[in-house]
Amino acid sequence: MQIREAVAADHAAIRALHLPLFGEEGEAVAALALALLADETARPVLALVAESEGEVVGSVIFSAVQVTGREDVPARILAPLAVAGRCQRQGIGRALVEQGLERLRAQGVRLVFVLGDPQYYGRFGFSHRHRVQAPYTPVFPEAWMALALQDEALDAVGGRLRCARSLDRPELW
Repeated sequence: MQIREAVAADHAAIRALHLPLFGEEGEAVAALALALLADETARPVLALVAESEGEVVGSVIFSAVQVTGREDVPARILAPLAVAGRCQRQGIGRALVEQGLERLRAQGVRLVFVLGDPQYYGRFGFSHRHRVQAPYTPVFPEAWMALALQDEALDAVGGRLRCARSLDRPELW
């Protein structure tokens, strides 16, 4: 398996990857993934794919966000993450997230946010114990988590998160 940055030729595969994984929300999540890749307000975007035998079997997108009052703190949000059903539980999702976080750290990004399963994302150090509000109140508040990539970056940050236009929709939260 190889992890690399996504290119335009991967967009159809990224869409197809998301469709079956999210049940009735599959179409919306697939559309979100492609919208983030095209959204100028999401930039800079880090999109990675996991490829096995020439096939895209995993994808993760980290798009730019800002914390109100702290626009000087480089931050990203992880959304969405997908691994093909037949390839799950093989460490592909973990490898995508870890490589993404490593690349973001090297780029000087200080904070990463995610709305997701606390047990899964907690493995990477994400925690709901922070003072940054989501753009909309999440259905499950404990799923709104953050990770400091540099020092104690979360200690001095509070406010509301502003995200890309394509992600700034209440039904996504």
